Amino acid sequence: MAARVDIVTRSRKLSVMGLLLAGTALGAAGCAQQKTEGYYDPPVESTVTDAQYQGSGAGYRSVIRAPSQVQIALKPDARKPQNQQQQAAAGAQTTEDGQAVPEDTSGGGSASAAAAPAPAPNAAAHSLVPQPQTYMGTLPCFSPAMQCTAQRVTLTLAPNGRWRGRTAYLEDDPKKGPPVAEQGCWDATDERPPRVILMDGQGNVRVEFLVAANNVLRVRSIGGQTPNLNYNLTRQPDLDPIDELAKANTPKCP
Repeated sequence: MAARVDIVTRSRKLSVMGLLLAGTALGAAGCAQQKTEGYYDPPVESTVTDAQYQGSGAGYRSVIRAPSQVQIALKPDARKPQNQQQQAAAGAQTTEDGQAVPEDTSGGGSASAAAAPAPAPNAAAHSLVPQPQTYMGTLPCFSPAMQCTAQRVTLTLAPNGRWRGRTAYLEDDPKKGPPVAEQGCWDATDERPPRVILMDGQGNVRVEFLVAANNVLRVRSIGGQTPNLNYNLTRQPDLDPIDELAKANTPKCP
């Protein structure tokens, strides 16, 4: 009888232990199923993850995250500045069409092969006339061929240091004839107020103006003579290219 009771008790103990082991296994399986996919596989570093890392303040304080939120701060690529410098150097040695410039092995050939730099324009003239401008007014003796009568003058200044002029008789002049077109070179002085000097093709000074205002040129001298009255040329809203001289030889201005 005692042996039978011992067998029953031992069977109950084994049943209880089996139930406990089964419950433990089921609990472990349930926990494993609750874990999301990639729980132990943190995402690769990217701009988004780096921004999340910086936004959470991980740069200056310790932040505790779950394994799926562990991130690694993106470090700048030390090779990028070097690569950029190499690309810039390579770009400086290419032509306009992208082809590489051949290296010149001779010491003296590089200086002769290099193109001569274009002369810089007068800073005062360029600031005064950054684009072509046309002035108009009445002047005496601008064109000597008209025998120093009052003349209607149209003057166009170009930023390249050239000027074109058209001189016409006044409507009531009894000696009225066809207009006279001329051209030459001009320059400006670096002073306040600046002076504009008109020269003919041979470099002789024709007229000297004083810039009285932004849109007014006042005659200072004509042919070396200072007039007794004030004569002004006023800038016009429309440009007059004076096409009569379109086919004429352009003067060689310095």
